[in-house]
Order: sequence, then structure tokens, then C-alpha cells
Amino acid sequence: MTVSVEIVAAEPRELRYGVRNEGDARVWVVDDGWLVWRQEGDRIELGFQRVRMRPGVEPFGYFNPQVAGLDAGAEVERTVALAWPQALDRMWNETAEAAPEPGEYEVAIRVGYGETPEPPPVTRVGESVEAPVLGWQREAVSEPVRLAIPG
Repeated sequence: MTVSVEIVAAEPRELRYGVRNEGDARVWVVDDGWLVWRQEGDRIELGFQRVRMRPGVEPFGYFNPQVAGLDAGAEVERTVALAWPQALDRMWNETAEAAPEPGEYEVAIRVGYGETPEPPPVTRVGESVEAPVLGWQREAVSEPVRLAIPG
């Protein structure tokens, strides 16, 4: 099972990327639109995968990601609308928005995917509600591209 991610266009207000199934069996790509922001200096990673919830977040149970089936050899393209500051969901991110200083950044895309359409259910007593999803998910990341963030 091999999935690749490639950024095909990077503009200050929009980023397009392709996800390709390079394996020989169908995979299911996380496709629920939750954005996970990671920034270290001039490197930014935009994640479309499931991660651990922030400490203190108490949902009414964990929910499986929405997924898009991707047959062997198939590719799907997605567009990310960028706004500065960029709104973020506090379930996954430390802050409600990302507001990097204007300038040039190296930006990559990370996606999550799995071998089955959904993760297995929680089966062990004491297992965290997110453990099955995090165990099911594999990840692929693109090569970074240069992106100018406007002032």
C-alpha cells in the first residue's frame, strides 16, 4: 500500500494537491476537511489526517473520519482555500487561527489513509477512543513547495 501526495499549484490564497494510490489495492483517504496546522520557523505543514485531540477536548465520543475510496492507480485532487489569518479547529490545533508573518515559506501537505473504509471499533477496556483511528491510519507527505504569504 503506497500513497503519494504532490502539490500541483501553490498560490497565496489557494493550494491544490493530488493524492495518488500507487499500490495494487484500494485505499481510503481521510477526506473530512479538518486542517491540522504545524509550523516550525519557515516550514509549514498542512495536515489532512487524524491526530490526537488536544488535551481537555471532550467530544461526545470519537467519530471516524470521512474517507474517499481511491482505487489502485487512481488519483484525486483537492483544493485548500487559504486565508490570512487561517481559521483552525481547536479540537486538533492549539490556536483558533494561524497568522504567520508575511514572507516566503516552505509548505507541505500531509494526508491520512487506511487499508479499510473505517477503523476498527474500540475493543479493549481502557483503550482511548482515538486509538483505533490512529492505529488504522497511515500517512503520506508531499515534498515542500515555496509559498509567499501576503501581508
